[in-house]
Amino acid sequence: MNERPRADREGAAARRLRSAPRMRSRLHLLAAALTFTVATEAAASPAVDGTRNLSLGNASRGSSYGTNAVLANPSNMGFSGTFAIEPLYQLQLASRTSGVGVVVMDSLNNARVSLGLGYLFMRGQPTIKYTDPGTSEDDEFELSRFGHEAFAAISIMIVKQWLAVGLKPKYQYASLRYRDDTGAARDAAGKLSTFGLDASLTANLAGFAAVALVATNLTGNNDPAYTDDDDLALEGVGIDPAAVRYGSLSELSEYPLGFAWGASVFPLRKADFSLNADGYYDFSSFRFEKATRQVYGGSAEFVAGPVPLRFGATWDSRGKGKQDDRVFVSGGIAYVRPAPVGGVGVDIGFGFSQQVAGPLKDTIIGFNLGLRIHPDL
Repeated sequence: MNERPRADREGAAARRLRSAPRMRSRLHLLAAALTFTVATEAAASPAVDGTRNLSLGNASRGSSYGTNAVLANPSNMGFSGTFAIEPLYQLQLASRTSGVGVVVMDSLNNARVSLGLGYLFMRGQPTIKYTDPGTSEDDEFELSRFGHEAFAAISIMIVKQWLAVGLKPKYQYASLRYRDDTGAARDAAGKLSTFGLDASLTANLAGFAAVALVATNLTGNNDPAYTDDDDLALEGVGIDPAAVRYGSLSELSEYPLGFAWGASVFPLRKADFSLNADGYYDFSSFRFEKATRQVYGGSAEFVAGPVPLRFGATWDSRGKGKQDDRVFVSGGIAYVRPAPVGGVGVDIGFGFSQQVAGPLKDTIIGFNLGLRIHPDL
């Protein structure tokens, strides 16, 4: 979502002048499935997002299930009996970032304990723009974005079908590099190589409503690659960091310290109809200006026979001031035929998110084509 040209930086001048003397700046398979997603920014991790989450504007923590719960809210895994193996592929167009991975989860074998495992890999080629001092012409410079994450999630049902807690310890690595004029690889920002931890809690109120609390990157969080006060390290290429326009390079942290809440209401007392509201707070991306990024969203999902219909809207505050606030609308449709015990079902879906207000308009699209299998255990 994050092309940040000079116009955007100047549009937020009032905010930046208060903080610095000058401007700087992730095949859907539910036993076997295929998912392809085109996105400009992930929510669950730096390069992975799901079609359902996308369609609901990522306002889905209270009603998440299956592998989506492993990624977004581990404590929700046990509220629906599922055995899933889900390979993932995702493309982030703006920064040419591909994310691949696989998530395995099981909530069928034990009514109280659910488990999830996953591995995610990310590689991208974001570009920055600058003015060549020799020719005074604008030019682009390519960076290499790389990362991987391995995690194990566990959910324990404290009060059966009423209250659950979840933990997701993980190893996470992220780097941003470039090649200098001699061809040597250099770091443009500090590498992240550490262990992280997510924690969550979900209370289900007799199937009528659910409330979820999720804390992300309690350990292993990091700052963004650049801020208004701290430019990229670009040695050996003849580029003045102060003259850089950050283009498709994200201004957000890869693994921010965050907290989220989600509230879902099920008017029919089943998952076929849900109304969702979520809030998310990013404490890392704009810490340099003593600001907390706030994201609020609302969504609805209604299953008409085999067809889920999904809608959502999201507001993203980014940093201080209102100049770079963003508003997104989203939607999606799917065809789902549940798998009978010992049989196979199908899940085909499409989703999108469109930025309708704020700088640097973005479009996100995604779809999934999957098979559902319910083992006769």
